[in-house]
Amino acid sequence: MHKSIGIQLYTVRESLKADFKGTLRKLAEIGYGAVEFAWNYGGMTPEQLADFLKECGLVCCGLHMPLEALLDVNSEHYGFAKAVKAPCVTVSLAGRVATDWEKVPADLAKGASIAASHGLSFTYHNHAQELAEYENTTALDWLYANTAPELVKAELDTYWLAKGGVDPVEYVSRYAGRLPQLHLKDMDREDGSFAEVGTGTLDFPAIIAAAKKAGVEWLIVEQDACKRPALESAALSLKNIKGILSLK
Repeated sequence: MHKSIGIQLYTVRESLKADFKGTLRKLAEIGYGAVEFAWNYGGMTPEQLADFLKECGLVCCGLHMPLEALLDVNSEHYGFAKAVKAPCVTVSLAGRVATDWEKVPADLAKGASIAASHGLSFTYHNHAQELAEYENTTALDWLYANTAPELVKAELDTYWLAKGGVDPVEYVSRYAGRLPQLHLKDMDREDGSFAEVGTGTLDFPAIIAAAKKAGVEWLIVEQDACKRPALESAALSLKNIKGILSLK
């Protein structure tokens, strides 16, 4: 199943601003084995960042970049992705569902091909907007139906799937073999906001079991907003995931 449990660094973005290196060291101390980058590389060069990850005992489980960077073969983001040995590069384009979604498959196919020329896989990260009805299906299903599975893979997000009104377990199973990364994010029982994994309404034992069957390689914690200090939220999510997996 998973190679390690990672965290999307957007979760701890404010801590990174204050102390990039200290935050990554703390995540490793908490017990995370991998990190997924989102535009912030701590002011380091690609080589320096790769060396620092090694020093921390961390690996890279992904790297998010803007679409314009994905489409630029010379983008610095590719240099970082290759240096830290990112398995996948990822974009999100939820805002385009309401504007020009019909153009998105071509953009992603082109970007995924450029990523492949750098030796990188490409995944698309969904939000709730992609679960809207589109062409007698959902925008997300339409996107995957109109792109090549070997080029455009999925990074599904459990919270946004549920927020969009679909069953995360069913969607994880639906995209088996096309889903190398899965974002684990829970939904607060009281107000429907973001919550630490295992504390909200989503059935994570079932989700994680489905992920194992679907061939998911990376379980990645992400919490867009935290009601407690973000590093505390990250630690609680990891503890609960390990409990589900029966890991120490």
